[in-house]
Amino acid sequence: SMTICAERSAIVQAIAAGKQSFRSIAIVGGKHGKIEDYCAPCGVCRQVMAEFCHPEEFQIIMAKSPEDYQVCTLGELLPKAFLPKILEVEQGYF
Repeated sequence: SMTICAERSAIVQAIAAGKQSFRSIAIVGGKHGKIEDYCAPCGVCRQVMAEFCHPEEFQIIMAKSPEDYQVCTLGELLPKAFLPKILEVEQGYF
């Protein structure tokens, strides 16, 4: 079942506090407190990020440690995202 991930919780809390733009998010995680691999955001978190962040500019930092990390853009992790601009009605479309 769907739960609330730390990434979505952080974004929702920031929006509730009045933040309207975001540059990056760092994600570190593993089972039982043991980090074995990079932890990418789930699909639902990626979609929420796409609704509030610019896909080609927003950076996702996936880390195993302060020295061992990967950086990619949201656009790289979520190509062809369902973005808010898709909802804009173009003149003559309907």
